[in-house]
Amino acid sequence: MRGFEEGSVGSGRHYIQASAEYRFPIFSFVGGALFIDAATDLGSGDDVPGNPAGDRGKPGSGIGYGAGVRIQTPLGPIRIDYGFSDGGGGRLHFGIGERF
Repeated sequence: MRGFEEGSVGSGRHYIQASAEYRFPIFSFVGGALFIDAATDLGSGDDVPGNPAGDRGKPGSGIGYGAGVRIQTPLGPIRIDYGFSDGGGGRLHFGIGERF
């Protein structure tokens, strides 16, 4: 989830993740995006042997939101997003290709 470090939301047996993204053109090869991501481990973090979610202080659910740019290249779009977490942190994310 954008706005969180990798794997920092939860460590459960089950999860649901949802994303919504609004993309819009800025220039011919550059676009922008506004997004919101949400995820939950459905309370299944305690079901994992050793309880890694509890031991590492993972909340089990969270919401991330932010904005980014999409740069069209011959290899496909390059994504650069900055997301904020509902816990107050923020993080820069890079990617190649669209998420969906």
